Amino acid sequence: MKNIQKSIVREEIIRSIRSFFYERDFHEVIPPILNETLPLEPNLNPFSTVWKTFEGEKKLYLSMSPERGIKNMLAQGMGNCFAISKSFRNLERSGSLHSPEFLMLEWYRKDATYENIMDDVEKLFSYLKPAVFNKKWPVFSLKKLFEEYLGINLEKAINDEKILFELATKKGYQTAGFTWTQIYDQLFISEIELKLPKYPLFLIDFPSRISPLCKPKKNNPDFAERFECYVNGIEIGNGNNENTNVTSVIKVFESQEKLTNLPIDEEFLSSLKMMNKNSYAGVGIGLDRLVMILNNETSINDTV
Repeated sequence: MKNIQKSIVREEIIRSIRSFFYERDFHEVIPPILNETLPLEPNLNPFSTVWKTFEGEKKLYLSMSPERGIKNMLAQGMGNCFAISKSFRNLERSGSLHSPEFLMLEWYRKDATYENIMDDVEKLFSYLKPAVFNKKWPVFSLKKLFEEYLGINLEKAINDEKILFELATKKGYQTAGFTWTQIYDQLFISEIELKLPKYPLFLIDFPSRISPLCKPKKNNPDFAERFECYVNGIEIGNGNNENTNVTSVIKVFESQEKLTNLPIDEEFLSSLKMMNKNSYAGVGIGLDRLVMILNNETSINDTV
């Protein structure tokens, strides 16, 4: 009975999410789960399976997010749209906030900025639980947080790699064989993320070098037009202005192809080319985490 009650609560939240977007004239996309290839992103690893037919076998990959399917429809002119879809990620950590199979909510706006999407996030949470989420979410800059908690200039650290490595070594972190991004992640997770306030907030000013599919800022390309949203100290969403510069995205895919041996997603690149005539912004939110927070649970396993 307890599991059925939890399932009903989850159902009601998903129904409300759909109502939120339908009321705002968004189209719903149902993206494919099985794909011949996927957009290749750093630190994301897909599951694969084999499609067996009388003509032979074909390797297929399980989607890591709804992004590929949504962007296909954006490229064809659908306009503002959203998806609620199963996603699968291999080599993920296990625990109360991670699962290899999870539900993701993702939406995009045409002719919009990531600030518009941040506004959507606030309104969505207020729509789902108005008694709790009824205030403006503060925005924190990572540049200021790195200065406050670590005493370093993040912009200088982006362009001078030894700064982060020397700091990590001084603090006792492992650095041998690590990349700049891995050192950054260690410092961010342990020295900043754990100290974030528990109330809802946004983080901005992410380095472009860890945000390859996000549009760089015009006035400072070292940083990306990107945000993350946190509730109860938990990261629940990652949004940005879309990088539709196919040349720069190809470089990312080619570097990942060497590491993963996965084929480059030409269909995804074709969608980006078609989207380049307009601006788009969007966000992906872990729906299991969202349900967990709204239902006052402590683990995503309690929401499924």
